[in-house]
This record gives sequence, C-alpha cells and structure tokens, in this order.
Amino acid sequence: MERTDHPALAARLEQRVFNEPADTPADLRQAMGQRAAGGPPIAAPYDDIARQIGEAAYRVTDAQVATLRAKMGTERATFELIVAAAVGAALERWRKGAATIAEAVK
Repeated sequence: MERTDHPALAARLEQRVFNEPADTPADLRQAMGQRAAGGPPIAAPYDDIARQIGEAAYRVTDAQVATLRAKMGTERATFELIVAAAVGAALERWRKGAATIAEAVK
C-alpha cells in the first residue's frame, strides 16, 4: 500500500491558497488564514469574519458575508478570503492533530 504524503499535500494547499496569484492580495489572504488560526487581529471588516470562521464557522452570519462582499466588491474576492480563513483554521487544526499523534506513537 502506498503511503500518502500528507505534509506535502498540506504544503501544496497552503501554497495555492496563500501565495499564488488571485483576485485578492496574498498578504490579505495570509492574514485571514492566520487570524482564523488564532493569530493576531487584523483590520475590519476582515477580523470579524476570519475570527468567526476560526472559532465556529457555522455561526458566520449573512451580515458578516455581506459586509465582506461590500468591502471586496466581487463574489470571487469574497470567496477567496473566506476560503483562506477556512484553510488557515483547518491547517492549524490538522497540524495540532498530527503533532499529537506523532507524540503519542513515540
């Protein structure tokens, strides 16, 4: 059975979401991902929705999305930032889980 290189896949996902060309600036996508992963506060209105995605994405409101959409001007840009926050939170959780598993099997 071939083993999947999960760290390499995670690194590729991180590269694609946070660093490759998109409609939104890479530094803003990175900040959204970091904030959702428990990082430092960022400017409004980004902070509110990134923090909420990181804490409990199911609680994101239509108003939060509408505020971000109004700021970004397009659905695509809004989507990119929401995805960046979701991926940032997911990668943080995955890394913590992987570290816990690695520690347990020592």
